[in-house]
Amino acid sequence: MNMNRKERIAVGIVGTGGMGTRHADNLHHLVGGAYVSSVFDVDQSHAAHASSLCDSAEIFTDPVALINSPKVDAVVIASPDDTHANLTLACIKAGKPVLCEKPLATTVDDARDVIAAETAFEKKMVSVGFMRRFDPQHTAVKAAVTSGELGLPLLWKGVHRNASVPFGTTGATILTNSAGHDFDSARFLLEAEVQEVYVRGLKTRPELHSDTTDLLVFELAMSDNRMAVGEVYVNATYGYEVSAEVICQKGTAVTLQPDRAMVRANAHRGFYVSSDWLAPFEEAYVIEDRAWIESLLKDTKFSGANAWDGYVTMVVTAACIQSLHTGKIVPVQLGEKAELYQ
Repeated sequence: MNMNRKERIAVGIVGTGGMGTRHADNLHHLVGGAYVSSVFDVDQSHAAHASSLCDSAEIFTDPVALINSPKVDAVVIASPDDTHANLTLACIKAGKPVLCEKPLATTVDDARDVIAAETAFEKKMVSVGFMRRFDPQHTAVKAAVTSGELGLPLLWKGVHRNASVPFGTTGATILTNSAGHDFDSARFLLEAEVQEVYVRGLKTRPELHSDTTDLLVFELAMSDNRMAVGEVYVNATYGYEVSAEVICQKGTAVTLQPDRAMVRANAHRGFYVSSDWLAPFEEAYVIEDRAWIESLLKDTKFSGANAWDGYVTMVVTAACIQSLHTGKIVPVQLGEKAELYQ
C-alpha cells in the first residue's frame, strides 16, 4: 500500500481499553493526517465508547476482519499482551503498517516469528510502542548524554512504580508487562545492548498472593563496558512514577517529573503524584502517534522502536524471568541481526 500519496491515513484500533482509547483519541483529534476509521474490542461497550469519540468509527466484532478491511490503512494493537504477536503477524500478512503496544510478544519464539515474517516481507512494517523514546524528559536526558559534554555514559539507573496491580500478579508478569519499558529505556539512553542480567525480587506484604513478587531489582551488564540497574515496584500505593538517570564520566543527567503545579494545603507543600499510569506520558503518546503517522505519509523511517527492539526486549525479559526463578546471572543471546534492522 502506497501511503505517501495519501492525505490522511485511516487507522484501525484493535483493543479499546485505556491504552487503545488514548491512541484513538490522539489519532483522530490531535494528529494531522490521520483519522480512526475502525475499532474492535472483545468488550463491545468499550469499542462503542471509542467509536463515539471518533465520529462513529465502524465497530468490528473480529480483529482480523478489521485488519483486512479495505477501510483500514494502518493498525494500532492495544489488546491484551498475549494477542500481540498473532495480530502483528496478521498485519504483516495483510501488508498493513502496525503500531503494536509493548510487549511485541510474550515469548521469545513468538517475537522471533514476527521478525521472520517482517524480514520475509522485506520492509519494516512493525513499530513498537516504547513511548519513553518520545517523552520530553527522556529525550532531554538523551540529548545531554549524546552531546558528549558529560563524557562517556557508564550507568543507567531507573525507577518504575505503580500504585497497585491486580491480586496474584507474578514477577514474570511484571517483567513482561512493565519492566520492558525499563529495558528499552536503558538500551535507548546508553546506546548499548544487554549481555547479562541478574534479578532479585520479594513480596512486600504478607496478605499478597503466595506467587506474587511485586518489588523487583534488576542489574544489566551491557556492551561497551556499561551497566544498568533498575527498581520496579508495582504496589507502591502512593501513585505512578518513573525516572531514569544516566551517570557519565563527567556528570549525570536525570529525568524531571512532569509536575505542573506545587500545592500548599493542610500544613503541607508538595506535588501531586498521579495514580493513572497513562497521565505522566500523555504528551509522549501524542508525539509518538504523530511521528508514526508522519513516517507513513512520507514513507520515512519511524524514529521510535521497531520489531527488532521488541524482540530484544522479549529476549532480555525471558532471561530476567530465568534469573528471578534461579537466582543466577543469565546471559542474553540475541542471535544474528537481520540486514533489515542494521
